[in-house]
Amino acid sequence: MKTQGVCLTSVCCSILFLACLIVIRPADSAFVYKNYIVRYDRGWDILCDPYVVKKNDWILKLFRQKGEISHKDFPEFLRIFKRLNPHVHDIDRIRPGQHILIPLKKVRQDALPAQSPGVVTIPFLADSRMSEALEKYSSPYRVQRGDFISILISRQFEGYGAKAYEQGMKLFRVMNPKIKNLNRIYVGQVIRIPDPKIQSQPWFPSLFEQPAQHDKTPDIGPSITESQKTSIPYMAKDTEKQTESPLSKVAWALDAKFFNKGVYYFPRLGWEDVKVDLSRSPFMELRDGTRVFFPMNADNQASDIKMAKSFWKNVHIVTTGPGDSVEKIFDAVLSRFENKIVKNHLFISDHGVKIEVRGMWIMEQPEPSEEEKRYLCITLIDGQKERTPTSIVRYLDQNNIVVKEVLKYKISAARESNAPRYKRMPGDMRVINASNHKIFVSNFLGAMGYRYQPNEMISFEYAGITINAASNLATHDSGTSFLIDFGEFYGDAVHAIKKSGRNIIQVKNSDTLDAISARLLAAMGVTFTENPSFLAAKRSAGHNTTLTIPGFLIDDAETPETFLAMVPLHDGVVEFLANKGIKIMMVKLNDN
Repeated sequence: MKTQGVCLTSVCCSILFLACLIVIRPADSAFVYKNYIVRYDRGWDILCDPYVVKKNDWILKLFRQKGEISHKDFPEFLRIFKRLNPHVHDIDRIRPGQHILIPLKKVRQDALPAQSPGVVTIPFLADSRMSEALEKYSSPYRVQRGDFISILISRQFEGYGAKAYEQGMKLFRVMNPKIKNLNRIYVGQVIRIPDPKIQSQPWFPSLFEQPAQHDKTPDIGPSITESQKTSIPYMAKDTEKQTESPLSKVAWALDAKFFNKGVYYFPRLGWEDVKVDLSRSPFMELRDGTRVFFPMNADNQASDIKMAKSFWKNVHIVTTGPGDSVEKIFDAVLSRFENKIVKNHLFISDHGVKIEVRGMWIMEQPEPSEEEKRYLCITLIDGQKERTPTSIVRYLDQNNIVVKEVLKYKISAARESNAPRYKRMPGDMRVINASNHKIFVSNFLGAMGYRYQPNEMISFEYAGITINAASNLATHDSGTSFLIDFGEFYGDAVHAIKKSGRNIIQVKNSDTLDAISARLLAAMGVTFTENPSFLAAKRSAGHNTTLTIPGFLIDDAETPETFLAMVPLHDGVVEFLANKGIKIMMVKLNDN
């Protein structure tokens, strides 16, 4: 692996390129387009650059030239790269022609325009900042009689037909967006001519890269044919589509490779290879290399079992029958991993949101290379309506909990997956400014449909004397009204005001926003629940995810349910509440 560095200027230019990737412009102002791949990784959509490794490329060079993630958190970038490129076994050894995905940026669900599944086309040089960056690699030129663009470019970038000439022409179009027809320039017209020095910039080749065809996998790994004899077991190719079965569901839930078709060969030196019929003895391979072997009849397949144990260091034997249920097979398989099974529930906290995850089986995910523990929560469900919403599945995935829900009964493999489906967030969330108590009260009342009138003149009887004073009045079209005192009244004045028939609440500097909110809601006469809990899925709490969110769930008969969130909420939680028809108001503590 080469160890030479890349100068800070190169890194900054690369970041500047990335900054404009997701700025979408009209077609007439965008000139160079690129296809990017979107991959799902642990609750995030990752915008990736499909790249074909070239001669003299090395990983550190590519990483430092490309991507916001690598600039912000290089160790995290490496982890994402390895997960998105499982065929790259050694990142220090990439070879020319190898297809890789370079993770560029984490993007929120549905942030990119809907196009072909997993692919987005983005104008690469549409942003004005990029035009400014390229301006220093061009010079102004006043068109003379007899000038042609092709001649001007060939003087700088080799002759017509050369690769450099084609690149120069593309750059000219970017630098001169007002010229629609390259055959029509006029004497005296000022144009910009690209400087050939731009070719020395490390990011220059990226402008002209052709996207890798990632629907093909020509170099994912060495192919092995039936005629080859090796020192390791191999499997004969089988193109028949796997049918759904309880075992395939278990494999999907455990994120394991499942082999149940064709013939598996165990080679023996100097002897004929042992053939194992995978339709009678299927097996699955877990992410940590552990294999689970499923002989249909342990007595009759003793030789298969012996061969598997002799070749595989970490193998478990599970005997199953044709009529075994999904639950029975899960129990049989997971009983082999008792040391990794935790209790049937987990507790986590995220910015004050308390989350309890309950499942039928919860186990540590076998990822020895990861620093953080991740957990796999598996639950059997009766139907699609019982599934946990995608927004919460993503949210939990970002908090290192992977939810897998398996239907007890048959369904197509395409519908079995918990893979996130894109869905736009319904409605807008209202922000309640709470930089101080008076601003919070005023904004919250307005959000609830109340008119707030500060310094309203009132009168009341005190010790037989009529007192005229100013207070803050909240009124509603329903006829409800009350006063808010921010410490202007002392002694028995508040009691006297209440005795006169006026409702008044007091707000002190030492009061918390929670206490103020509860008083305001009580004065409004609405029903509310403080710090409510929500079940994520439409099923019993025994095997479900419960979210307890700091705030107030307001139930007013005349309006939809409203939730006043006292802590910042993750996008997934906001979408979850909005999809339940709940209006959201989020408290913002400062103006920043």
